[in-house]
Amino acid sequence: MMRITWFRGVLLIVPLVALLIGVSSPAQPQNPPIKGPVEAVPLTELKIVDQVNASIDRGLEYIASKQRKDGGWHNNHAVNALAILSFMGRGHVPGRGRYPDVLEKAKKFMLANANPQTGYISFSSMYEHGMATLALVEMYGMDPDPELEEVVRKAVKLIEKTQSPRGGWRYNPAPDNQDLSVTVMQIVALRAANNASIPVDQKVIEKAFQYVRSCAHPNGGFGYEGPGQGPQTTAAGVLSLQLLGKFDDPTIAPAMNYLGTLPVTWNAAGAQYWYYFHYYSMQAHYQAGGKQWNEWHPKVRELLLAQQNKDGSWDVPPGTAENEGVVGPNKIYWTAMSCLVLDIYLHFLPAYQR
Repeated sequence: MMRITWFRGVLLIVPLVALLIGVSSPAQPQNPPIKGPVEAVPLTELKIVDQVNASIDRGLEYIASKQRKDGGWHNNHAVNALAILSFMGRGHVPGRGRYPDVLEKAKKFMLANANPQTGYISFSSMYEHGMATLALVEMYGMDPDPELEEVVRKAVKLIEKTQSPRGGWRYNPAPDNQDLSVTVMQIVALRAANNASIPVDQKVIEKAFQYVRSCAHPNGGFGYEGPGQGPQTTAAGVLSLQLLGKFDDPTIAPAMNYLGTLPVTWNAAGAQYWYYFHYYSMQAHYQAGGKQWNEWHPKVRELLLAQQNKDGSWDVPPGTAENEGVVGPNKIYWTAMSCLVLDIYLHFLPAYQR
């Protein structure tokens, strides 16, 4: 086992307000009509951050109000992990601050549901395990609890052991198949583990890179299991390569160009899995920086700010696939995802930093 460097630069767990360059640009026309205006007036960077903070805070209040007595939100650890990450992405820490009980209860719930032998943290699939591992690793970076460390190390080991021969991961915790949508979640978890000084096998990283690379389309984009073009998988593929430290890989530029052609709309026109797409696309654009980031993020930001409900929650965009039958009740998935997309401005979570 050896520790590796995945990315360029030094991680700083502080807000980097100066990265909000330029003023807001108008979102694209919506169909059906959205709830409020999306054309943003010119704002200073500080005013933009104030708006984003206020929106996230309303979202977190909603999420906190829906937490169960056992500390969870849903019998799906991907949803529970997203809820946890949304609090930490705003800078809240377990045991301290504005939501000490929420995060402590959530941590205990996740630890109690981790398999003590295998390290598997899931009710159903590696989707859950990857996201749960990410949440607990990020929490461990803020809360060096020995019990948390033990669970996190086992969870990371399970990811390494279940990598397929081609270098990816699939639904089951077994090294027999792969797809890019599950693979990206394991890659982000491993990146977070490396940030937290948890060893990650270099061979696992190299194989993961080779698999992601094998999904690249010659005209730009990434496919689900092999070469292809799709909104969700392209965002996942680009971010995977970025987090693996392959910023200069020749497949990234054409894939980013493809992402730039996709509309930012409150319906399925941009992406069928709307939240999944924007969660990874926002991070990919942030990692890319420059013109692509400046053109992309204001449109998404203004759309989310306009679509937030009065109670702080968000709904599912019309015609998209992430309905309650898929992601569960109480709007937790949609609200946590929205908070995390907006959280990218605040840079508290190391996994979401450049």
